Amino acid sequence: MKLKDFLKTWEGTLAENKFNRLFVLLLMVANLVLGAKIFFTQPVITMQPPTLDTQAWVAEDKASQSYKEAWGMYLATQIGNVTPSTVVLIKDWLGPLLSPAVYDEVISALEVQVVQIKNDRVSMRFEPRTVVYEPDSEKVFVYGYSYTIGVHGHEERTERTYEFRIGITQFLPTVDFIDTYADKPRTKKVLRVIERREEARKEREDD
Repeated sequence: MKLKDFLKTWEGTLAENKFNRLFVLLLMVANLVLGAKIFFTQPVITMQPPTLDTQAWVAEDKASQSYKEAWGMYLATQIGNVTPSTVVLIKDWLGPLLSPAVYDEVISALEVQVVQIKNDRVSMRFEPRTVVYEPDSEKVFVYGYSYTIGVHGHEERTERTYEFRIGITQFLPTVDFIDTYADKPRTKKVLRVIERREEARKEREDD
């Protein structure tokens, strides 16, 4: 019997209705699964970082490595390039990015720097050379050369590393840790080497 003729019979109608009910049920299950996936999946925003050429993404509470590296580079460039006329603006700009855990400490340090730069009438210039991301600590290390220019134009160059830990809160970057020092990046590997050297030095002194 042809399918067209079969569907015209009562048995064919019952079979077609049964098939339609099964098909509708499968569609409902598929819609429920899709809805649940959309509901429980965090939205992800794809963007181009301002200081790097690679693509980056940021979600509600996390971001890609390239996104954090881009922000580390941007922060280091802004903090490392200051003059007596811009240092207050940089402090006001950085404040909203700081997490409550580090806000007071960083702002106090910046206020001391504001007074020092204004009194000494010096300017600072930072030229980044490398950006290092450490997955274990989620820290971004921006290494380069810092130039201090005095009132008479004398320029002094030193090594400089800006160290950040950048978190994400409601899609926005939050600086959870910040440090700077006149040295190469102090990653965990470097700190272990320094610690072993210090232990060996103490052993030699004890002998």
